[in-house]
Amino acid sequence: MIGVIAVMALTQMIGPSALPATRQALHLCLFPEDPVVDEELAAEYGISPKDEYGRYFSDLNAYLVCLQDSHADTIKRGTIWYDHYKEAFPENNNE
Repeated sequence: MIGVIAVMALTQMIGPSALPATRQALHLCLFPEDPVVDEELAAEYGISPKDEYGRYFSDLNAYLVCLQDSHADTIKRGTIWYDHYKEAFPENNNE
C-alpha cells in the first residue's frame, strides 16, 4: 500500500506525462516497460527523459491499480460463489 502511495505522489510531482497510462485489462496486468535511459536512443525517438520517466511512472501506477482491481474482483467473485455454495449445501454451514 505504501508503494502505491509513493508512486502516486511521485507521479503527481512529475506532472502529466506526454503519453497516457497504458490501459490494463482486468486480470491481465502487464508490468510496464522500463524507461528508455539511453539518451541517444531517446533523442532518436523524440522522447525527452522527463517524459519517458513520466510515462514509466504513469504505467507503473496503472499496473498497481490493475493489480488492486483484480484482487478486489477476485475476492468479490469468490464471495459470490461461496454464497452460492452455502445456499446449495446448507448442511455444511457452521455459522
